[in-house]
Amino acid sequence: MNSELKPSDQVFHTLLKEFLKTAYLLTFQKGSFNVSDFAKKIKRTQEEGVALLSVLKSLHMIKSVADKPDHYSITEGGKNNLKVVLTGGVFDIVHLGHLKTLKEAKNYGDILFVIVASDETVEANKGRKPLNSQVNRVELLSHIDIVDFVKKGASDPQKFLDIVFEVKPDVIILGYDQTLSEDKLSKSLTDLGLQNTEIIKLEARIPNEKSSLKFENLDEHSFE
Repeated sequence: MNSELKPSDQVFHTLLKEFLKTAYLLTFQKGSFNVSDFAKKIKRTQEEGVALLSVLKSLHMIKSVADKPDHYSITEGGKNNLKVVLTGGVFDIVHLGHLKTLKEAKNYGDILFVIVASDETVEANKGRKPLNSQVNRVELLSHIDIVDFVKKGASDPQKFLDIVFEVKPDVIILGYDQTLSEDKLSKSLTDLGLQNTEIIKLEARIPNEKSSLKFENLDEHSFE
């Protein structure tokens, strides 16, 4: 945002981005959306929804859907006004380390997608079944305000890139303890035509806030 904008202009641009985020997420989730979908998400009246969508359409940020005249979808121009961030993990016992990582990831863009590893992937990589199922882990993360969209990771780890291609993020965030090779990921992204996607590996960590340590102490602190 331009720091020289007048306060009234800053408010307008902030609101515009929030409405555009809603249009983006509805398009990603449903393919298209109507006025009721949009108004419900932004907690506005139907009339306000109509007016706001009219503004977005006049700015060429959304468009009418040909086979559904009462539906809209975001345009490439609209998407280009947003920065999408993608990160992922197990999130079996959500702790301060996870929250710090998610907060840092969100700081790199406007929309934060989180991929939650499948139960099969956890067992294959860690040699144990997760304490909480993927369904429960997805549900938990969906209630964290800074997370905009939670997506289930595929049972087949090789299909991770299918999800990346579907999201087409501007930035991929890797946690400090994730073992995924940045060079290998970069090459895979280039092969997918996503060579402009930035890869950032976070350095910060909170001492003793690590899932493996939580598991080591789980029995000791059990209330059962």
